[in-house]
Amino acid sequence: MAQHDFKVTTQWQGGRESVGQLKGDILEEQVSIPSGLGGKGVGTNPDEMLVAAASTCYIISLAAVLERSGFNDIQITQQSIGRASLDKGKFKMVEITHYPDIQIDEAQLPKLKDKLSKLLQLADRNCMISNAIRGNVEVNIEPSLQN
Repeated sequence: MAQHDFKVTTQWQGGRESVGQLKGDILEEQVSIPSGLGGKGVGTNPDEMLVAAASTCYIISLAAVLERSGFNDIQITQQSIGRASLDKGKFKMVEITHYPDIQIDEAQLPKLKDKLSKLLQLADRNCMISNAIRGNVEVNIEPSLQN
């Protein structure tokens, strides 16, 4: 079994109104509680990073699945929305919906329409983040196709 470690260092000083630091191999960002939740709203926050991780993982998986299925010259633009709710005094991410907009050559469009549902599910099953949150966060995919 292949393994890979992903390392990040976080730093925080003070209480909930403070701003911390996150540093990974490439990513370096300030972090704080979102202003909508009573925090500073500086930099990013764990909730946004969770949605970003799910979104980037899914779009990469989708691109790979489409490529392996013979679809080339594609472009995907995706918006992802995470919905959190407050339940018994605790916030929880309850769902993430991906909205991939797939642009593909008109000649390949009918073939993709036939296989799209299966390929979307395969991409979700191949996404490490989807697999990590499955059972805790509902993941929905609402695609659109363009030529």
